[in-house]
Amino acid sequence: MLKFHLGIFVTVALAQDAEVGSGACAGCHAEIFAKYQQTGMARSAGLVGAAGFKESFAHAEFTDPASEADYRISDAYQFNFSRAGIEGQRLLRWFIGSGNVGRSYLFGVDGFLFQAPVSYYSESQKWDVSPGYQRKRTVELTRGVETACLQCHASRMQTLAGMTNRFAAVPFLEGGVSCERCHGGGREHVQRMTSKVRSVSVGILNPAKLEPARRDSVCAQCHLTGAARVAKAGRQRYRVGDLLANSLAVFMWAGARGGTADATSHYEKLEQSKCKQSSGEKLWCATCHDPHEAVPAAQRAGHYRQACLACHAKKPCTNDEALLSKAGNDCAGCHLPKRQTRSVDHLAYTDHSIARRPGVSERLQPEMRLESFWKNQADDRDLALGYAVVAPMEPSVRQRTLGLLEAAAAKNPNDAPILAQLAQFYDRLGREEQAMEVCERLVRLDGTQTGAMVNLGIYRMKRGRAAEAIALWEGSLLRNPGLTGARMNLAVAKYREGDRAAAESALLKALEYEPDLEAARRLLLEIRATK
Repeated sequence: MLKFHLGIFVTVALAQDAEVGSGACAGCHAEIFAKYQQTGMARSAGLVGAAGFKESFAHAEFTDPASEADYRISDAYQFNFSRAGIEGQRLLRWFIGSGNVGRSYLFGVDGFLFQAPVSYYSESQKWDVSPGYQRKRTVELTRGVETACLQCHASRMQTLAGMTNRFAAVPFLEGGVSCERCHGGGREHVQRMTSKVRSVSVGILNPAKLEPARRDSVCAQCHLTGAARVAKAGRQRYRVGDLLANSLAVFMWAGARGGTADATSHYEKLEQSKCKQSSGEKLWCATCHDPHEAVPAAQRAGHYRQACLACHAKKPCTNDEALLSKAGNDCAGCHLPKRQTRSVDHLAYTDHSIARRPGVSERLQPEMRLESFWKNQADDRDLALGYAVVAPMEPSVRQRTLGLLEAAAAKNPNDAPILAQLAQFYDRLGREEQAMEVCERLVRLDGTQTGAMVNLGIYRMKRGRAAEAIALWEGSLLRNPGLTGARMNLAVAKYREGDRAAAESALLKALEYEPDLEAARRLLLEIRATK
């Protein structure tokens, strides 16, 4: 299911010009292609109502206790909402998630994509609020969907340059994880195989034949969450066959073990397991999971048991007889239990740390110190960004984060990700002059930094530079019209200038995107009352 990580920087797996799409593979690899289409990875995104999965609409009406909003989803994938007399609807266009666990949904407004606050949960066969919306007090409809959120669910993204969450009419050319995501861009391979001079070794890779670190990087690109992920400065985007560590810094809390997990934390959990530590490079994801074929539910216990017996045939399980009898020879069901996730209240995911003694807690209280997941010393710049990701949720590291960000900005004054985080820190600390100076640098450096544009507009307005502030807010809204804060600022500025028509227009547009925006309704009533 779609998850959002505030401040996490991730990398795109492939260059568009190297891709041809999975359909090009089907001609020569028909059997394996057909089997792959039945897997969760192949069905992880697409148009609603497609990909061989059908949601139940028997329980498609609910009330969110936090916001007291009522939701209703029709079998035509339209969701209606009402709260405190405010009503509205959106048409769900795209799904994210295979349906094995559940699905999240996207809708479009004026060509921009947003996440719906409703999701489908397969185990309960019910609709409910989406991950991250469980404690919201209003109906929120302007959470923009960026490429970073989609790239592990969909392939061949159709992004538009300079925009935050705007895509082509078809946002991705291929729903699900494409063949090329794991095997590399296929263009050269296809050209060679359809020419007179054939060479199967050119332009395509088999991850299983790569050296272990590069092999495992293929899986880690989407299944390694960590506490923070940071794109390394000046490095090319990850491509199959590379070391993921060369393009992506991943951080963990020092000493963290057990406890809750994220839906994509399989890789680090496996690395923590005694099985992995004992077997080393021999054990990897494909030891138990054939990425090309889904294991039927009735066969899973036996399938995973055979994978365990490849190493444990001569050393049987030593758990007590009662536990063994209860487990019914289901190794995975016993040693890879379901655990609650950090990010989704409704769901539990398989814990790949492979607990030796089921039911015995292996939790350790982590130190409030980040360390590199890779076996190398983290770059100070990457470490600063890693701490910036976790600092909003962990107050004890904020002072250290600020120091690291300031040092990184001094070393490289043109590092946009560093400047963006530093500006936010200064703003939260009330150090407005410093925040304004950093925002000015950032906007000059990168015109797509909408957050910096909005804040710089506020600083300009406070200093009597209304025309500059308005221009900044209008510029940010061109790149992301769902920025209701910027739209409200613009409406207030126009109202103060005496341009009631422009203020009213801005407020009406804000309410198109966010109907449950009380401040916009109040100001609109005030403007209309003074005409």
